[in-house]
Amino acid sequence: MDNKAFYSAFNSSADLLQMSARNFAGNMEDARELYQETAFQISRQKENMELSIGFREWAIGTMRSIFITSLRKKKHLLKQAPSAEPVNKPTVGLENILARVEELEEAYRVPFWNHFMGLSDQDIARHTGLPVETVQDRIRTARQQLKAI
Repeated sequence: MDNKAFYSAFNSSADLLQMSARNFAGNMEDARELYQETAFQISRQKENMELSIGFREWAIGTMRSIFITSLRKKKHLLKQAPSAEPVNKPTVGLENILARVEELEEAYRVPFWNHFMGLSDQDIARHTGLPVETVQDRIRTARQQLKAI
């Protein structure tokens, strides 16, 4: 395939390739990288393109291969990465933590939950009508109770 025909086919397929990259990658940053890598690879291999298949199918097939290869590399790197947690430490699921928070007394649960959701101690104090020091003490107590569980 000569340069003029290649660039013409590429430009007419650019929107489809970008949409395919978004579908494969799932987010815009990874989609841009996938699109750029695909454009680079197909421009390097334009002489090898078979005329029996269409340009779009060839380009999307190349994109799919690049995507699968990148997934395999990421998976391989994750397997080799050292664990940040000690091996013997049991993991606690989010559902378990939320159930434990619900078991707290309301006097401790409400300030802790609001703090967990990102409210400042002053906002929690205004909302509950308690002094700021009391709110801070209840949040600290709730944390200690959750750690003990």
